[in-house]
Amino acid sequence: MLDRARQLQPKLVEIRRHIHAHPELGFREVQTSQYVSNQLNALHVEHQRGVARTGIVATLGDGSGPVVALRADMDALPIEEANDVPYKSQTPGVMHACGHDAHTAMLLGAAELLAQERLHGTVKLIFQPSEEGGSEDTSGGFLMVKEGVLDDVEAIWGIHVGSGEPSGKIFVGDGAINAAADSFYGSVIGMGGHGAFPHRALDAVWLTSFVLPAIYGIVPRRIDPTRQAVISVGTISAGTATNILPPKVDLSGTIRSFEPEVRQQLHDELERAF
Repeated sequence: MLDRARQLQPKLVEIRRHIHAHPELGFREVQTSQYVSNQLNALHVEHQRGVARTGIVATLGDGSGPVVALRADMDALPIEEANDVPYKSQTPGVMHACGHDAHTAMLLGAAELLAQERLHGTVKLIFQPSEEGGSEDTSGGFLMVKEGVLDDVEAIWGIHVGSGEPSGKIFVGDGAINAAADSFYGSVIGMGGHGAFPHRALDAVWLTSFVLPAIYGIVPRRIDPTRQAVISVGTISAGTATNILPPKVDLSGTIRSFEPEVRQQLHDELERAF
């Protein structure tokens, strides 16, 4: 099988580059889903579309024995691509910057290899939408679980590429490898006014300058140093004019943790910071 996998490399490079050139954001993977479906049809692999809105679940095997799954994500990020390559993103402001194009291509490669095998049992191939969504409303993984995709699955494997590691190497480890991620959204409320008369307003931007250190102080001063956690603020938005003090500043970001207890503590500390 390894030799056959190597023979697939040129085809998978072509698939990955096609997906890279046509990126789509979470729950908008319409063209990507259609492309994956076309590839599966060419392999005569049974699959269901429209799972978790734009996801796909393919099934291989004779239906007996255990059920295992392989999973890949399909969505891109809202980033303008600066690379000058023939397969550069053709969608302004959207790019496959997190490797999901490669993940999808690899899972299609696994589909082709496994379709040639006599499988005793069932293998589900899960093409997940909206991996980047950080809440229950925006997470394709959460919706797939809610729709029962994993109800009969006894074991599941996933993979994530990493540009910092040598090509062709696979790294595994005992315990958690990647942290659980949650998105957070918050607002600092003040009272708007004219920039010439700050004493007549309650400057939300100035107030935010106190909130940010409180947020960034949570991990080094509130979390047990023997346990891992990360807080990152990703967006700060306020104001409409240079001479107007905005009444509100909106912030959003992510928290990452390996343990449920630490995750809950991060949630609690963030509420206090705001």
